[in-house]
Amino acid sequence: MIQRFERCLPEEVGIPSEAIDAFLDELENGGFTQMHGLMIMRHGKVCAEGWWAPFAPGLHHCDHSLSKTYTATAIGLAEYQGLLKLSDRVCDILPDKMPAQMSDRLSRLTVRDLLVMGDGSEEEETTYPADWLELYFARPITHEPGTFWRYNSHTTAVLSAIIERLTGGSMLDYLAKNLFDLIGIDAQNVMCRRGADGTCLGGMGMFTTTEDNLRLMKLYLNGGVWNGVRLLSETFVHDATTERMDTWPAHAHTPYIYDNCVGYGYQIWMCRPEGSYRADGAFGQFSVVVPSLDLIVSINEAGFLGELMGHADLHLLKEGENHPIHGPQATLNALFDILVPQIHADVETLPVGSCHAERAPEPFGRAASVSERRGFLRARFGYNARPEGGKAVLRCALFQTQAAHRVSRRGQNAPARARRQARNHMDGGRRAARADGGFAGRAHGGRAGLPL
Repeated sequence: MIQRFERCLPEEVGIPSEAIDAFLDELENGGFTQMHGLMIMRHGKVCAEGWWAPFAPGLHHCDHSLSKTYTATAIGLAEYQGLLKLSDRVCDILPDKMPAQMSDRLSRLTVRDLLVMGDGSEEEETTYPADWLELYFARPITHEPGTFWRYNSHTTAVLSAIIERLTGGSMLDYLAKNLFDLIGIDAQNVMCRRGADGTCLGGMGMFTTTEDNLRLMKLYLNGGVWNGVRLLSETFVHDATTERMDTWPAHAHTPYIYDNCVGYGYQIWMCRPEGSYRADGAFGQFSVVVPSLDLIVSINEAGFLGELMGHADLHLLKEGENHPIHGPQATLNALFDILVPQIHADVETLPVGSCHAERAPEPFGRAASVSERRGFLRARFGYNARPEGGKAVLRCALFQTQAAHRVSRRGQNAPARARRQARNHMDGGRRAARADGGFAGRAHGGRAGLPL
């Protein structure tokens, strides 16, 4: 049985609803991203969550490089269980993959060097043929391992290969037994791409849900402990979430991507607010931890990458800035510049406005405006998400009945077929429910959300 997180109003954990509203305004109207999913947790309670159609709470999403943090966690689990030491030499674990003439630097390459993206090579691969491991170790190592940072998804895939060599099974199976089942991730709903040799591509190939990624980073915020059971050592968690390698030299040419310039841990990026860190995948797959606020924000999105995608002529992020759009960084800017400053570490709860105590006698009708719908949901249940182009999910934090509200800008109801799909989705936890006007979400009781 997966333990469900408690839900609450934002004010109950010291977050003004207006701050979340402003954060969403920037995400939805800033022109730098298309949102897929969002969850905000503080003090162990989910105070805001929402998905934009066709995405859904139980629908797994491509993690891209956020996969790397799952792979690093597998290494941490194996270390705590005594299967390996971070100081172990890679050549001792995978001797059959080494070149006949092994360089001194390669002979000194350790598991820890791989964790920090410090294998010492300046070459990066892009494919995974059957002999990709042999090709990886055949590259010239031009720097002493552990001293030169270069981002390379193949480096993380080697960590996956190490787990599979030590356990005799797939990394996904190892995570299912030693992580997913323990922290409340549905292992049946997790996928991972494989290379031609069958290795799980832990550097970029996993598919998980928005909540899965929140749960993963909650384990780190908890110091490696879940429900009183230690899964990762204190030392591993500390080193994973603090700067081990300087990333500035590799990103000096793109200083406007601020949060790529402040350091790297064990497959985890540091963030600008002191002590904060994130699991990070391409296009804005984030699970961000701000320990000083006991805050986790999990995001799935399609952040626009500007010139990196061949659109250098498009408008800049803000007037006066002389760099191209980078959507994922703009999302982090919105988080750190709009939401986080309005959360105070010394304030546990905030008063809820008098409007919250007034319960609207009837649900809003077809003619209600967007602002009226938002006001209704906010006054009655607390603010969780909002309509965007008729496709956003509205999740009601304190909705205790058996149905959740689904609204669109057009106020359309979902057809009967979509209602059946919604029930199927929430019962199975994996199937998307779609309607012409948007996604039908679920109530906090776990049942399918139905339009009123």
